[in-house]
Amino acid sequence: MPLHMASPLSLLTIAITASLPSIAQASSVDNLPSSQSYTGLMFIPNAQVIDTGDFNLSFHQGVPHKNSIASIDDWFFGAGVFKGLEAGGRIVTQSYDCNSYLNSDCGIRDLSMSFKYQLPFVYDYTGLNLAVGIQDLGGAGNHFETKYVVADKTFDALKLRLSAGYGQSNLDFGIMNGPFAGAEWQPLSFMQITGEYDASQFNANAKLFTPKGLLPYGAQLSLDYELYTGHQNSDQTVWGINAAIPLLGYGNSQREQLSVDHQQQLKQALTQQLDKHKSSSLQGLIAALKNDGFLNIQVGQRHDRLIIALENRRYNHNPMDGVGVALGIIAANTGDDTFADFANTAKITDQKKQQNIELIMLTNGIPMFTVNSDMRCYREFLETGDNCDSMWFSGYNARIAFTRTEWLTNKENNGFGRSQVILSPQLAHRTATEYGFFDYSLALSTNLYTPLWQGAALDIRHTLPISESDDFKSGEIWENSAYDSQIDRIFLHQAFKLPKNIMTQFSGGYMYGDYWGAMNETNWFTPNGNHSVGFKVSQFQSKDDDQSISDTDDKGVRLGHYLYSKPEWDWQLELQAGEFWQGDTGLKATSSHWLGDARLSASYLTSKAQGASDYEDFLSLSIAIPLTPWRDMKPGYVQVRGTDQFTYTLQTRIGTDSSNYLNTGLGGSNDLQHNVARQYQGQNRLTQAYFDANIQHLRNAYIKYVKDVEM
Repeated sequence: MPLHMASPLSLLTIAITASLPSIAQASSVDNLPSSQSYTGLMFIPNAQVIDTGDFNLSFHQGVPHKNSIASIDDWFFGAGVFKGLEAGGRIVTQSYDCNSYLNSDCGIRDLSMSFKYQLPFVYDYTGLNLAVGIQDLGGAGNHFETKYVVADKTFDALKLRLSAGYGQSNLDFGIMNGPFAGAEWQPLSFMQITGEYDASQFNANAKLFTPKGLLPYGAQLSLDYELYTGHQNSDQTVWGINAAIPLLGYGNSQREQLSVDHQQQLKQALTQQLDKHKSSSLQGLIAALKNDGFLNIQVGQRHDRLIIALENRRYNHNPMDGVGVALGIIAANTGDDTFADFANTAKITDQKKQQNIELIMLTNGIPMFTVNSDMRCYREFLETGDNCDSMWFSGYNARIAFTRTEWLTNKENNGFGRSQVILSPQLAHRTATEYGFFDYSLALSTNLYTPLWQGAALDIRHTLPISESDDFKSGEIWENSAYDSQIDRIFLHQAFKLPKNIMTQFSGGYMYGDYWGAMNETNWFTPNGNHSVGFKVSQFQSKDDDQSISDTDDKGVRLGHYLYSKPEWDWQLELQAGEFWQGDTGLKATSSHWLGDARLSASYLTSKAQGASDYEDFLSLSIAIPLTPWRDMKPGYVQVRGTDQFTYTLQTRIGTDSSNYLNTGLGGSNDLQHNVARQYQGQNRLTQAYFDANIQHLRNAYIKYVKDVEM
């Protein structure tokens, strides 16, 4: 239901009251949302963008539409994708449950996407920030399309920012259709006053917000309220609320500082842990790893080097977390006595003074990644954050390294048969359609995943419906997409690590309620992991109610892909081409940006439906986040945890068509939860290039571990 006019006034009072203890002069002008889908003033943008790694959610009332500032609701979500770029999706709606096909009074309901980019290097040469942007990109019904270029200048001494630019737009009253300008003044750390010329009239509003550092987790809340508008035909005072919060894990690859007062206790706990190496032993090291829940632990030797193999199933946000905790425990438990024990066990007569170890990370018993380092150097890295020159990573030769190792111990914490019960929400939704603002079917997914022998696992998933909207009920438009209470997936997987860094997995079984068949995924990574090529092939047949196999509804995919990763930019670009699940053929390009352990992706799809003569084009935005604790339950013979990746996607049609009818079935690829990229490659992050670009993440993971176990 839309909020009422009493809400903003109440929120203004609350915000002022909450902020009174923090009143102080602002050191700069905060970047806050406009009432449109970009950072800015009221109707116009400035040249600022959402902070990298922040996720924003805004609600506004008052939208230029049909020759009025209309009483329409405006929802916007966006994120700072990387330095200088913000991207987001916007829903403008006059009603929430009204069916536009049955009722002509439903009013507008529009889904669109927007981008804004602050150009680099301009400020260095001119002292001005310069940005370009587009609102309501693509589609047939571009009610709010706006293209603009804007520059701004901040005067810190005056707590003032001035903006000016030029736009072309479809907005009513000529808003943003021509030259525009504005000023933002921030006299207090919790308040801004803005005034603007929107290319048509003058407007002013006030913004109240929580000062930075007041709320936990780096969050910020803000409220804006119209003080004046020159637009005469105004049915609604423009107001809005906004929440901004850094995404999960953002900053985990930045150097953790332990010198400030409130971190001294943590620093002491870290030192206490690392001092254990002074009285360590080989059995003590194995016991420490076993006690934290690492599986398939073995100790061996190759060319007089201490080799440790183990498997992580507890730290599921990022592959670096498990590696970082394991390396930290090893560093804290390998000293002179440990290496003396190792020399005696391995019958090494000429023990070297170096404390070199090689860690081999396993997944389902398959060697996937190796880390080499001198433990003296690595302990110093953990204490100070200074990079360790002796450390290097490789995913290319892990299989060879494992097979050429002479193992001195039997496996500890054997992973055979240790089942994971993975709980996750499942959400099917239709957003901003002619049938409603948000239609959904929500279910609880319970996935039983049981590793068997090396590379093999049994994968069973059950869905339990929790709630659904009217249009997903029986007899309604989306009933075929609603979740049922059923076992919707039974698979047996068998994966192999082949020579030359090729990973392949064969899967056979049952999916989507009534399809039986098999699939193969094969990926090849270059030695450093910057490039990957691969393919996926599957064939499934539908089983009729009489248990017979029908060949009239065969489905499958034949897709090739290329992946380019640039970890220094937290960026991946994937190109897919071939035949998709519904029989359509086409090309899909996906740009993914890692904001910590969350991933924001934008995809362009051009695909031709089976039997059609024309291609259809779509643009989608998605966000994927882990929904499980950073340190999951210790793996026993049954481990209950959340999912490492829950994805929410919005898709809109683009192009020059005169129609904008719904089609959400194109571009599907019947992805499995336990596919090669997620199960074995850490969502394509278990590479030398990714580790080289995020070395501090290893230290931060161990510091977080020490905080969990000691404080």
